[in-house]
Amino acid sequence: MRFTCALPALYLRFTCALPVLYLRFLFCKDDIIFQSGNIEINRGDIDDILTNQYLADNHVDAFAFLLSEKRRILPKEFQNYLYISPLYRAYRGYKQDFQIFIQHINLDSVRESKLIVLVIGRLKDKVCKLYDSLPNPEHKIKQIHEDKAGAFPSDITTWKLQTVRGVPTQSNDYDCGIFVCKYMERVILRQKIDWASLKDWQKYMPKFRAELGYALCLTTKM
Repeated sequence: MRFTCALPALYLRFTCALPVLYLRFLFCKDDIIFQSGNIEINRGDIDDILTNQYLADNHVDAFAFLLSEKRRILPKEFQNYLYISPLYRAYRGYKQDFQIFIQHINLDSVRESKLIVLVIGRLKDKVCKLYDSLPNPEHKIKQIHEDKAGAFPSDITTWKLQTVRGVPTQSNDYDCGIFVCKYMERVILRQKIDWASLKDWQKYMPKFRAELGYALCLTTKM
């Protein structure tokens, strides 16, 4: 019975892997597979997705791009939100030009949005919610407040800070990136999230990785 139930998942993983295997014959490791703005995914990055490596910031940004396209096609399923790339923190820390990652945040875009990700800020409730898969809470609210002064109708450093309990957590030290992507995908849905029903996310991580690799491969212009 368990073998029979596993067959659809195995078939999906095999089907999703086919374009990636095809890419290995056509592209070198450094060849660009996906590009949008400052986001670049090369064939080596696809390999990382499928071989249980850490997902880097560019992987998360690429997932966010695909999610924005999904929201554009299915607007009734998703809330309006502002996305802040994890590269914002990295560039800021290295004193590089980080404004490119937050230039879309202004008073108008804030008014039109319900959420800010990847700090999950609920604008109406003035609450910041932390979704952590390890967990090891960390937030950069103060930095965003300093860098985008005047973009928010209230002082976001005074918002309540809540760590969301009961979310799916990882059982290894390399799936944090894909957990971040799946958190983001869920929290922007309009429907209420039943986190209790998603407790077994960890065993589906290979499937989620295959789906991301497959989606990125579909954007490739052969």
